[in-house]
Amino acid sequence: MDKAFKKILVAYDNSSAAKSSLQSAIGVSLRFDSSITVVVVDDDGIDKTESLAFLNDFSAKARVPLEIKELAGSVFEEVLKLEKEGNYDLILQGSHGSNGWKSTLMGSNAFKVVSGSDCPVISVTEAASSPELKNIILPLADSRSTRQKVPYCIELAKAFGATIHILGISKGSGSETKKRVRSYVLQTERYLLERGIPCTTKEEYGVKVPEACIEYGEEMNAGLMLMMTETESAGIFMGTYAQQMVNNSTIPIMTIHSRDTKLAGAAGY
Repeated sequence: MDKAFKKILVAYDNSSAAKSSLQSAIGVSLRFDSSITVVVVDDDGIDKTESLAFLNDFSAKARVPLEIKELAGSVFEEVLKLEKEGNYDLILQGSHGSNGWKSTLMGSNAFKVVSGSDCPVISVTEAASSPELKNIILPLADSRSTRQKVPYCIELAKAFGATIHILGISKGSGSETKKRVRSYVLQTERYLLERGIPCTTKEEYGVKVPEACIEYGEEMNAGLMLMMTETESAGIFMGTYAQQMVNNSTIPIMTIHSRDTKLAGAAGY
């Protein structure tokens, strides 16, 4: 986890959600001394001139340098290509129904960025920007890989002075499910406390997981929620549910892949 989030890539389209994601990127960059690259993809539905004017003005007012790249082609393909070529540590994107990258990034294509990236992606809706990030939701599902989120969670909590709210959760309510999830919660709580990270714990079973996560995040006034993509067990965070979380959450969602090599061995507790 050395040099976490040193290179940030922001997918920008001049929408309100994209502006929120840019503000969130600034918040992260100030704590990790990150460089920020903003990509504007030439598309018929996007006023590139207006986008570039806003970005240059924003950079001057925020006193944060932005590297701006103008690209042409498929939005998600260009973003993912640039992420891999530039070895970026984090992608931020706006995402919200018809207010996302219009017909381009909204819905399925926003999720294509999430599912195709090698680095974590933070998806932000217009109302979800929270650069201060004082409360982080860490859902732990009924899956052995669910704890792979913890190293990133610790890095963010340290940088922002945040409290981590561990949420053990499952759509199942059987005794074995509860036993496994509770063990993950207790192990993670101990791991965080040993590293001086303030945390709370809560467990919910037999619930609709995405809705319950978002509701708890709102209750805790959370600035971020972390989730794995393809490995949070049995369809809980995949397919339709995952797209709902990315596109509809009132809380920024950081999605992380189990294939992320920076996580290798980092959560071996």
